[in-house]
Amino acid sequence: MRTTLKYAFVTAATSAAFVLVTGGIASAHIDPDPIAIQAGTSGAFAFNVEHGCNGSPTTSMKFQIPDGVTDAVAVDKEGWTATVTGNTLEFVGGPLDPEQEDHFNITFTAPAAAGDIHFPVIQTCEAGEIAWIEIPAEGADEPEHPAPTIKVTEGPPTSADLTPEPEEDQTEGTTVTHGTDGEATPTVAEAAADDDSNNTGTIVKVVIGAAIVVVGGGVLLARRNKPTSSS
Repeated sequence: MRTTLKYAFVTAATSAAFVLVTGGIASAHIDPDPIAIQAGTSGAFAFNVEHGCNGSPTTSMKFQIPDGVTDAVAVDKEGWTATVTGNTLEFVGGPLDPEQEDHFNITFTAPAAAGDIHFPVIQTCEAGEIAWIEIPAEGADEPEHPAPTIKVTEGPPTSADLTPEPEEDQTEGTTVTHGTDGEATPTVAEAAADDDSNNTGTIVKVVIGAAIVVVGGGVLLARRNKPTSSS
């Protein structure tokens, strides 16, 4: 009986943790800020990191500089050392806590021609790494680990150019967008953003509630089967 009770509680805790962890990183990105620049001009960009590698601290961020981009230089960051080798710019240091959001800044001159430029990134941690290198195909769903993308415009970027395009939340079908500060915000109503977290909380409650029902049933059954003392 004790084994059954222990198993039920462990199962509930494990399931709840799994929901929380997978729900928390499903929509993670490395978002550039800002997301657009005029062709041939120079600017500074922050590449926002949302988490480590499956709970492991980040120790390196290696960026591939796109063709046409010139004068790429890392902005000094306390606790980190940056080097440029060919078309690769790498920050090494930290470690950055896996639950802490941070940003790595790079200045560069944009290509002379308009169009999207992609910055594939290898995020290396004390244990494991994440390759943010997938280039979204036109008309296709966003890949799991997309490379940061910056739009190069012919003239000064408009407010529309600087507004992230909406993306479909794969878990609930909610349309969300990542703001220039890297935080996901709803495109239809503020309540939509809360809905996903509420659903996660509901799932956790259901899992724990199911475990309580199992445990309660076990206790009741044990009481019914308990032998009575004879007088």
